[in-house]
Amino acid sequence: MEINNTSSKDQRRVLVIDDDEGDCCLIEDVLSSDGIDVVTALGGERGIHALSDDIFPVVVTDLRMPDIDGFGIIDFINKRQMDTLVVVITGYASIDNVIEALRRGAYDYIIKPFSGDLLRLTIKRAFDFITLCNEREKWKYFDIVTQLAKTAAHEVFQPLTLVIGEANEIYKTAKDEEIKAMAHRVLEESRRIRDIVRKMDNLQDYVTKPFPGGHTIIDIEKGLSDKE
Repeated sequence: MEINNTSSKDQRRVLVIDDDEGDCCLIEDVLSSDGIDVVTALGGERGIHALSDDIFPVVVTDLRMPDIDGFGIIDFINKRQMDTLVVVITGYASIDNVIEALRRGAYDYIIKPFSGDLLRLTIKRAFDFITLCNEREKWKYFDIVTQLAKTAAHEVFQPLTLVIGEANEIYKTAKDEEIKAMAHRVLEESRRIRDIVRKMDNLQDYVTKPFPGGHTIIDIEKGLSDKE
């Protein structure tokens, strides 16, 4: 089972929205040096257009802009239920503005003037949070599959045990060699099915293996052997 697929929403991409071109370039320079794909939008209206056309896991937006402000950006993202974290930047050290932005759903905030290290740390925390949420979501679905597999295993195991018992009895008592051979085949296939059912019942005993390209697979066989 593959846990992680690379898609546009999983990439380290940031949209920077600010009506000050100098601030846009500064943020772009700092984040690009860390290998982050940065797109800049000069003003809130252009930021809205960028969000409508593409996927950005993280948005860095100024709060005060003349056309559409940072609050409008947050509301736009919320109304469209985008999986996007918003970091707001404000040059006005107003705790009320910050609280309002967080109340509307902003992930974090930075007060101007700020250092490059603070910006890097804030964006790193945002991407770490996204990774954690994605992994939790994926494991939640795997837990659902695990419970379904265990339920199916329990439903199959009892009648399968009866089949094995009956086939074994026929194999021991039958005089006709053809019937004995048929019973033997039924026994072999039933035992193979039983092994599969047991693995389904212990699906939670797995280990993960990382592979290049950001992929991870679940190894049930290794998990069972380690348990034994």
